[in-house]
Amino acid sequence: SGMIHVIDREGRRAELFLDIRDATRPWNKANEEGLLGLAFHPRFSETGEFFICYSPIASPQAERVSRFRVSKTDPNRADRDSEEVVLEFDQPFPNHNGGSIAFGLDGYLYVGLGDGGSRNDPLDNAQDPGSLLGKVLRLDIDHRDEGLGYAVPSDNPFVGRSGTRPEIWAVGFRNPWQL
Repeated sequence: SGMIHVIDREGRRAELFLDIRDATRPWNKANEEGLLGLAFHPRFSETGEFFICYSPIASPQAERVSRFRVSKTDPNRADRDSEEVVLEFDQPFPNHNGGSIAFGLDGYLYVGLGDGGSRNDPLDNAQDPGSLLGKVLRLDIDHRDEGLGYAVPSDNPFVGRSGTRPEIWAVGFRNPWQL
């Protein structure tokens, strides 16, 4: 629904860490949308950065990966105003959003995206090299290419291929909701 909680070591107390319910399509009313993924920067103790993937309240439907920072005054709270959009794109349907995000051992952020939904991938997104949908992306969030909120690792497998998004790490996914 757009809430992330911090739970104490004993599992007895939960404090609200981030609340973006007012900016998130509610999962219980909009199919497979909502707060879809959370990943802490590999050097979180130094950077205070974490990333989420969610369905923003937008028209048309969209999906967003954003960077946030922890509050400077309270390590158990996020700074809601620190949001930086890393990547945003339209979603054609409200299902098969994927949205799982995780950092690999290489320090890059992996983003699992569904094919955009509906029955039988009617837009053929999972096989379209020009679409981010139906893919696993690999992003360097510690650097930025011109005009982007991230850099594309030079060793991504599709870098330099005409008509192909260089962010793509793997293709052909229906709905990778868990990495």
